[in-house]
Amino acid sequence: MIYLYGLIDGDIAGLRLALHDMQGLESELEITQIGEWGLVHSAHASAEIEPRRRLMLIHTRVQEAMMPFGTVLPARFGLIARDLDEVRPLITARAPVIASEFARVAGCVELGLRVSFDRATALAATMVEDTELSRERERLSRMGREAHFAMAEFGGKLADRLDRRRGHAQAALIKAILPLIRSHVLRRPDEDTEVLRAEVLLPEADQASFLQAVEVATRALTFAPGAEPMITLVGPVPPYNFVRLSLALESEEQAA
Repeated sequence: MIYLYGLIDGDIAGLRLALHDMQGLESELEITQIGEWGLVHSAHASAEIEPRRRLMLIHTRVQEAMMPFGTVLPARFGLIARDLDEVRPLITARAPVIASEFARVAGCVELGLRVSFDRATALAATMVEDTELSRERERLSRMGREAHFAMAEFGGKLADRLDRRRGHAQAALIKAILPLIRSHVLRRPDEDTEVLRAEVLLPEADQASFLQAVEVATRALTFAPGAEPMITLVGPVPPYNFVRLSLALESEEQAA
């Protein structure tokens, strides 16, 4: 059995030297040229693999080691084939599609973008913006303990209003960065003041200008006026969310 890490369009000879003696999940890495591309793989004992953190980190480390040598089409974690004789015809048969995928992400990297703000500032701005909510809070604050259930209802209204404002801020931020990226995938925010959680695909050479544009755009938002935006970039990494090399699935479909 062999475990597959992905295909590369680039300096196969240089990658082969870089991967020499580098360990994969169970054995040393190998690279086999198939047509114009290099397939990175390693020997594997069984047809199944558990999604353990250690193994997933090795999988990711190998794919990131491929990046300096060309454009990478990363294989999903756990992709195992019987041998190269099984994989080679699949790649050959899908060559036009694979070439199109390479062209689509050539010169690009994936970045994880997270933008959030201080919650107290965002809540205060929500109250200022919604005068009706502000008056209701003042009224409830004078009622004492008997306002317990009303306060709970008020909290729900405030949370809804905050989420709507977060949505508007997200839309404004996405509009600002769309001209700078090739594609994006939105994620559910981890908290109600996380304006944006997304993966973006952009030209590798544009990373610095992209970050600068994000900083300018976030400071223009009215979600939490005066608060310093908390911006986190994760990566660069191979285009995991924009390319899925799934040769095992293709094999099953052809056999059906």
